[in-house]
Amino acid sequence: MRRLVRFGAVLLTLSCASSAPTDNSGVRVYQAPLTNDAAGMPRGCRLLLVHEPVNMNELQMTGSHDPFRAERERAGQAGGNVLLARSRLLVPRQDYNCPAASPITDCPPSVGSWSLVVFEDYACSGEALNELKALNTPQSR
Repeated sequence: MRRLVRFGAVLLTLSCASSAPTDNSGVRVYQAPLTNDAAGMPRGCRLLLVHEPVNMNELQMTGSHDPFRAERERAGQAGGNVLLARSRLLVPRQDYNCPAASPITDCPPSVGSWSLVVFEDYACSGEALNELKALNTPQSR
């Protein structure tokens, strides 16, 4: 029962970051908070790789059409079909001319907030992908 509750909490916090990939890798990107608990993905998902944490700014994470392209390609080469980008805010926006409600792309030359991001590559079964999609219908960017 505890695992089911933990799984539900992860699914509720997942958000889809991209829809159909622009290349043929077939890797979907999801985002979730980086927390200290070891909450997992659906049972049909097998963790392939956890990459070293990186610092990324808001503009890098949201400013382009396909912000995690290199990471998606890397996950695809490892045999994955899901990339989970787990992040934790390190430094909020410091530019007072760019309120948090504004998209960072409307605030040049600001790069926005900074986050610690950990990328995880997963190989998920069709059933597990359906569980993820049920909560987060991908949207085109």
